[in-house]
Amino acid sequence: MKVLIASTAAPGHLNPLLAVANILIKHNYEVVVQTAPELRSVVEAAGVPFTPEPPATNSFTDAMPRYLELRQAKNPGLELSAFDLEYFFAKKIGGQTAGLNQALQDFPADVILADAMFFGTLPMLLGAREERPAIVHLGISVLNLFSAKNSPPQPGMSEKEQLAERERRERVFHKPAKAGVDKALAELGYGPLPCSPLESMSVLPDLYLQPGIESFQYSDDSSSSSPVHYIGLLPMPPGQPALPTWWHELDRTKRLVLVTQGTLANRNLEQLIGPALTGLAKEEDVIVLATTGGQPIESILTEIPANAHVASFLPYELILPNVDLLLTNGGYGTVNLAIAHGIPIVSAGMTEDKGEVSAHVQWAGVGIDLRTNQATAEDLRAAAREVLDNPVYRERAKELALEFASHNTEMEVLRLIEACVLKPSTV
Repeated sequence: MKVLIASTAAPGHLNPLLAVANILIKHNYEVVVQTAPELRSVVEAAGVPFTPEPPATNSFTDAMPRYLELRQAKNPGLELSAFDLEYFFAKKIGGQTAGLNQALQDFPADVILADAMFFGTLPMLLGAREERPAIVHLGISVLNLFSAKNSPPQPGMSEKEQLAERERRERVFHKPAKAGVDKALAELGYGPLPCSPLESMSVLPDLYLQPGIESFQYSDDSSSSSPVHYIGLLPMPPGQPALPTWWHELDRTKRLVLVTQGTLANRNLEQLIGPALTGLAKEEDVIVLATTGGQPIESILTEIPANAHVASFLPYELILPNVDLLLTNGGYGTVNLAIAHGIPIVSAGMTEDKGEVSAHVQWAGVGIDLRTNQATAEDLRAAAREVLDNPVYRERAKELALEFASHNTEMEVLRLIEACVLKPSTV
């Protein structure tokens, strides 16, 4: 079976797809990944064949200085996300679709597998089924991001305030985002989407694979007629970094706190890593492990205290079994990894999808959501102490870890994709 994988040019979109690619290759599928040329080395380092997206698509954000300049003026959260969807993702639809059709000429795939923000599959999904391969989308964040379904009551929020929040989401995000995508589709000769763009990405494909577990999701979209299937924890892609030399010298009688801002929202490490180092500097029972996600360690302007160690990258699969607490800005993949290992969480992030992921952390009972994009040292220290010292968070994380463990992700991915190709309308 041939699988064409299409990825938005960002690590958080590409890495989960590479994990699936390696499962498929292991079982003798023919796989090719199409994404920006700038990520060719990442794809090939994972042992997966690469084909470039067309130059006109230009989905690598670092190559778009004007776009990055404009988004700096947007407020974190819904306004920034709506801007990204309308002015970045929607504008790539035509080029992405052309790239898929071009790739299919040389690689006649049985399946197209794309991340859930790769809107280039929408024209195919809105067209005739017999004229395309089976299409599978892979979730990269919480299901139906920013929808009313993902708007749980916050502590102390009245029904009137909940309604106002749903209306705000519709006004600030859904209407402009849908208008942008519908305009791009109309220019290609296709009608409007049946619902919001992100919800359409889970409703329209033949199959939607959602990394994670149902207990971390507000709404239940797992009915027999839904294309959504939860698949547990995806394996880490090959090529993980080695353990740092200082790892073997750590005092194992102390609690290990991992701090990360991921690989996207990590241009300013003083939003989370700096305050965390300061806030936990005097906690005598704690050792802080900070990873910059590829940024130079010198990007941390805060003085690194004696109880902390810093690395550009850390091998999560090796260190997480020993970690007691995750401090994160809300990256979905990292949060899933932590919960799958029974690790409670303190989350502080509001850009991209991070405010939603952070809200899920608190709603699911596995940690605390600080509801900020700029955490203070004292707030981080207080939240870390609460989660470390109150066993309810770790006990809940361990409960959800059992749900992760109940999934045989590799076998589920294979079974679902094979069934999708054989009977795409009845998976």
